[in-house]
Amino acid sequence: MSDSTQAQPHPDFDLLAESWHLSLNADGYAANTLRAYPNALRQLAGWLAVHHPGVGPLDVTRDQVRAWIVHVRESSSSGTARSWFAGVRHFFRWLVTEGETDRDPTDGIRTPPPNQPTTPVLALDDVRALLGTCTGREFVDRRDAAILYTFIDGGLRLAEVAGLALDDVHLRERALVVRGKGSNRSGPRYRQATLSVKGAQALDRYVRERRRHPHAERPALWLGARGRAALSHDGIEAVLHRRAAQAGIGSFHAHMLRHTWASQARAAGLSEGDLMVLGGWRSRQMLDRYGAAVAAERAADAYRRLALGDRL
Repeated sequence: MSDSTQAQPHPDFDLLAESWHLSLNADGYAANTLRAYPNALRQLAGWLAVHHPGVGPLDVTRDQVRAWIVHVRESSSSGTARSWFAGVRHFFRWLVTEGETDRDPTDGIRTPPPNQPTTPVLALDDVRALLGTCTGREFVDRRDAAILYTFIDGGLRLAEVAGLALDDVHLRERALVVRGKGSNRSGPRYRQATLSVKGAQALDRYVRERRRHPHAERPALWLGARGRAALSHDGIEAVLHRRAAQAGIGSFHAHMLRHTWASQARAAGLSEGDLMVLGGWRSRQMLDRYGAAVAAERAADAYRRLALGDRL
């Protein structure tokens, strides 16, 4: 069967995935993991339905997993293959632990090596164009401007922006209290994000407009348009994509705003240690990726000031 829209995964994938998800919840995995791991399993199940119809979770072979990894790496990226394999491997190990099978088809398969991408960033003109799409005085414009400044000033992850509460906003200090990556076992890691004057002004305008919303008593910071309640994680992502389209930015994803924030901060001279604290990182690995995006440009600018030819 060549048409993936007609291929249906084996029903046992859905049945066992539901129990697996309960186990992930019980073990206290973070919200991002609770979304990412089941999505990885759905991707494998969908691929199997097309290329190996009728294969259920207890029938999957090591060669099929390897072929799927190759497919993901070639059609998407090594990073995606690495991420999805982690979810699929956890699922099959859970099956063994639960006594559903005594065979793990991911056993003996190496985790796909990470690629070394240069993380895309936005030009400052693109950032200005984004902000230029929401200069109006309507509720949606003021909300979207505040959302954009929260990303631009604070370098927050999408989930962190979505998780903000009204009480997390401290306009006098131009600060936000951010619940960073963590789990139910260790708890979230809190940090403070600092706003620019313009960013604080955008938040102030939104908060004042928010008082007139039918759901103003809700604790969530971001509220929906046309009287709808809290804006979800997916809703915020939709806002960003809509504004990017209005700004004429063709290739866009939400994390580019965090990349841009980190790259601009490094280019402005912020130390790696300070950037790690502000961005909520515990490892230099991501900083190296973000830095690679503008390293060549930064090196060229530095050399222009030191060019040998101009010193002769």
